[in-house]
Amino acid sequence: MTHGAIAAQMPGAEGGRAPLPPLAVLARGDVAASLAPICTELFDVSALTPPETVLRHGGGLILIEQGMPGWDQLLLLLAVERPGSAVIVVSDQLPAHMVRALMKIEASDILPSSAGAGDIVGAFERLCETRVAEREKAPPQASVCWAFRGAVGGAGVSTLAIESAFALARIVGPGKVCLVDLNLADGMTASFLEAVPKLDLKALSAAPERLDARLMAAWCWQHEDGVSIIASPRDPDADALATEAAILRLLDVACSSFEYVLLDMPRHMMPWTKPVLAAVDQAIVVSELTVPSLHAAADMCRDIDALRKDGSKARLVLNRMFPKKNFRAGFPVEKAEKSIERMIDVTITSDWDAARTAVNLGKPIADVKPKSPLVADVAGLVRKLAPEEALATLAANHKAKRAKR
Repeated sequence: MTHGAIAAQMPGAEGGRAPLPPLAVLARGDVAASLAPICTELFDVSALTPPETVLRHGGGLILIEQGMPGWDQLLLLLAVERPGSAVIVVSDQLPAHMVRALMKIEASDILPSSAGAGDIVGAFERLCETRVAEREKAPPQASVCWAFRGAVGGAGVSTLAIESAFALARIVGPGKVCLVDLNLADGMTASFLEAVPKLDLKALSAAPERLDARLMAAWCWQHEDGVSIIASPRDPDADALATEAAILRLLDVACSSFEYVLLDMPRHMMPWTKPVLAAVDQAIVVSELTVPSLHAAADMCRDIDALRKDGSKARLVLNRMFPKKNFRAGFPVEKAEKSIERMIDVTITSDWDAARTAVNLGKPIADVKPKSPLVADVAGLVRKLAPEEALATLAANHKAKRAKR
């Protein structure tokens, strides 16, 4: 996928202009109160610790007033962990070491203590306009997007999407892979990984055009293994909010922000299902080795094939297979392929104990049981689908490591 630069318009306070996007504020109560009417959402982070603020709001718009408890630690953490944030510090005399920290942040400014709400809004507007202009000058970034969708319920799609994301990150390196949970009403990705579901679906659906890389960063939660997670809190009404415009904008910005984007998609049809499956680089249908599941998978694959304008076909993966030493010869893969008249691309060996332990610990299976046959099979799936340049880089890195020994 190739995505153009995103030209997000940042707001001001007066003159009929749109309100400021969500803003995290560590400042006196009167400052926060003056900004509340001109923000779509305002978060008073004074009750949070600096690490909690960075986790929840890093990458977004943040206002810090010198002298507030924890202001200096928050600024230093943002400079190290979330330099992509847009930060304004209210101070009349900022220490030199804090100025240096502020300079490490992608978009930053310093305002005097006398600055009013209009000054703050104007400063954020100027910062974000500069960032948008810089992104527009940059060439479009090519990204790789895979979608995982189950042919039947309970096929283990979320587990495969998670394990594939982490397997891919081990090939391409941290910070390049993003996993998006599109099971918006009842997704399990955040629970499986003990992640923080930060996607604000209401804000996205209200103004999809306002989503840019900065806000995307605020909605991402990053695992210690280097995979970013985009998930929304469970909400029975979420599917009604997930318009086609909102989801396509979310994926467009995600693909412009990350080199690799993996989607955990719901089985049921949504207004955005067809355009997403038509656009992704790989559409992966997950099934089990039962007759009903195989026929459902074959039907889903044919439906997806019809959407693919480039002529590429959906990939069929059989999950939860018996270990090869216990595999029942009465229903081999070859017989399954013949019955549905379609090739099965990959089979994934079941390892229930490892999967159960991993979700209870909030970790990917590879971190809990790296020698699991499931982990090996997922690695094979990723290597089969990964771009050649990624595999070539991996091979070169391994060769360089062996040469140093």
